Amino acid sequence: MSRTIALGLLATLVAAPCSADVVEIVADRDNTLFESGDGDLSGGSSLHVYAGRINFHPDGFVERRALLHFDVGGIPAGASIMSATVRVQVTKVPPAPPTGLAFGLHRCLADWGEGASSSFGGDGAPATAGDATWRHTFHPADTWTTPGGDFAPDASGMTTMNLTGSYAFEGDGLVADVQSWVDGGANHGWVMVGDVSTPRTVRKIASRENSNASHRPTLIVEWEISGSPADLNDDGLVNGADLGLMLADWGSCGGCGADLNGDGLVNGADLGLLLADWN
Repeated sequence: MSRTIALGLLATLVAAPCSADVVEIVADRDNTLFESGDGDLSGGSSLHVYAGRINFHPDGFVERRALLHFDVGGIPAGASIMSATVRVQVTKVPPAPPTGLAFGLHRCLADWGEGASSSFGGDGAPATAGDATWRHTFHPADTWTTPGGDFAPDASGMTTMNLTGSYAFEGDGLVADVQSWVDGGANHGWVMVGDVSTPRTVRKIASRENSNASHRPTLIVEWEISGSPADLNDDGLVNGADLGLMLADWGSCGGCGADLNGDGLVNGADLGLLLADWN
């Protein structure tokens, strides 16, 4: 390949957009924490999870919190997380519900379970072995440090909920959480906490068991791999600057960093490897 042709490629590629991979991960575990006195209610296998405040309970147990977990094991170690969004589908709201409600996803600090309990409404069902409840991480033996779940005080991502429809949680904290999990940190998912300042804020949300696959909770992650051998100037990018360094070494150049395939030449084969990692 001539230097003229290579320089033409440089002019074209300098304006090329950053490339990244995007993966959509459906929740592999979810549940609802139903506030109750004995903490024996759950909904591990239900078609829906719940978050927010119901209208009334004679003993004042009105809050619901949803648990969501996503397996990020398919994202390779060493990946840099560029963005993370959690998409959920609200399928039902109470009569005359308040709107403009802030809902947050908080990083969960303890492992928890999904049992066989199935609730057909927002009141919960008797917990089964291994279910998370308001008091338990795994019913009946293991408990949260704090009833209602152990989670970070600050939300990792937020959304504003109104009526039925699709909603996306976004925030820098979601990116940080996923990055931590990909890097080997403990992944206990998130706790969804809704506005409970007024009655009827509860939202019924499609769970991973929902019959409509497009409504299931989904984590959308954009990621890329850094540290490519083609990053000749070690700036974390493979771009026109690296191509310029390769062109400077074009030809016979044993031991050069630009000799990406180690054959003693810097030529079209090395250029192909550089372009494969272009970002």
